[in-house]
Amino acid sequence: MPLVEILSIGTELILGRIADTNAHWLAQQIELVGSCVRQVTTMGDDPDEITIVIHEAIERGATHIITTGGLGPTPDDRTVDTVAAMAGCGTVTDEGLIAHFLQRLRRSGQNKISDHMRKVAIIPEIATAGPNANGWGHCLIMTYRGVELFILPGPPREVRALYPVYIEPALREAVISQVR
Repeated sequence: MPLVEILSIGTELILGRIADTNAHWLAQQIELVGSCVRQVTTMGDDPDEITIVIHEAIERGATHIITTGGLGPTPDDRTVDTVAAMAGCGTVTDEGLIAHFLQRLRRSGQNKISDHMRKVAIIPEIATAGPNANGWGHCLIMTYRGVELFILPGPPREVRALYPVYIEPALREAVISQVR
């Protein structure tokens, strides 16, 4: 059975400014596909803490780690740089995301991508970006030390749009492959 850990990232969460509804919802969905949520951890936007908690999850035997938060355009959104540094790789601008953003902007009569949007399109070199048909946030997918990481934005509507497209199929496949 896949062992999943959920890491909710955001100083606004630990200060009580925003309730973490993502972890609750994700845990319900993960159980529905036959996977086990082993632990849920909430932490601030601290790169060292994020790295430590991911390593601890791996040491506990997690097969899949889902993070939420820290993918936005503001300076406190550090998840991408943290995960890239942890994995020992650089970051790159994902041209597929840029094209996706431009396509969405053109539908509303705009033709230019802001610097904020360009920051959101930067991903770890070893990650794949899964675009979101319903929003700007995307899912980063990468394997680190044999564990599949899904790095999601923080807004709940983004998490709920991305989970069934990228994470649920991966968990279902992991359950099926263990039955075989």
